[in-house]
Amino acid sequence: MSPPHPLSVPRQDFVAAHGAPQGLGPREECVFWRAEELGGLELLKATYITHTFAPHSHDGFALGVIERGVEAFRYRGEMQYAPAGTVVLVNPGELHTGHSVQDGGWTYRMFYPAPRLLEDVATELTGRSRGTPFFGAAVVDDPDAAQLIRALHDSMERPASALERQSRLFATLVSLVSRHAAPRPDARSVGNENEAVRRARDYLEAHPGENVTLEHLANLAGLSVFHFVRVFRREVGLPPHAYQIELRVRRARELLRQGLPPGQVAAALGFSDQSHLTREFKRRIGLTPGRYAASAGSFKTGTLEAP
Repeated sequence: MSPPHPLSVPRQDFVAAHGAPQGLGPREECVFWRAEELGGLELLKATYITHTFAPHSHDGFALGVIERGVEAFRYRGEMQYAPAGTVVLVNPGELHTGHSVQDGGWTYRMFYPAPRLLEDVATELTGRSRGTPFFGAAVVDDPDAAQLIRALHDSMERPASALERQSRLFATLVSLVSRHAAPRPDARSVGNENEAVRRARDYLEAHPGENVTLEHLANLAGLSVFHFVRVFRREVGLPPHAYQIELRVRRARELLRQGLPPGQVAAALGFSDQSHLTREFKRRIGLTPGRYAASAGSFKTGTLEAP
């Protein structure tokens, strides 16, 4: 699957909703896009140097990570300072500003989930309706959550399956709500659900090339999406998207040994292109599909070439 096409901003509806600048300086950059397979989730990555945001608010949450520099913003009557590596958590409807405190500006990655999405996460975590979560701190030092946000953005900027993108969004929201929502929710225990997980695993193994969604797997398991992801990881040791990639690479080895060219293997197994296959294959096997195929051929003839 190709990644969504980023839209250079300012784009008028985004400007109206988020206060993005009408023009960018020569070293400033702002890219905005929507992920339709994630319910139209909006994402932004930007570098601002001289721009100052006027007071504005969002209908949903504004969540992100500072990658470089320091952003300062007035929020709930106080100045907040977010240095590189920290996570920013802005609640819906809260007025805030934004500007740099350093000559070099700041770079950040943001995404804007609807309140209902975080409500669902909190409900699934606790087993009861809790309303819209509230983040008491606007800036938190949480390296794990920061990495999850970067990984979510990365999955949207490169070829990735719908299953991977959905799983990464889920993992990010669960981490933020469970660690930083006030009051902190007590997560209910997760059972084994062996049979439910087995049905989902059987489907993934029978359809390794299908761009299956998280919702489809959860329906097969007879569980909610959030509960399914938690029990799947508990049972298998990997989230669903990582298990799907593992199955695809395993099947790719079989097809390469049969003599199919890497490009054909990539297309048959749901990789976006040959380079996507190569990247995932090398991460797990230690050599490219072409080298693996050549080595497999030499084994058949009784010679051995070191990879």
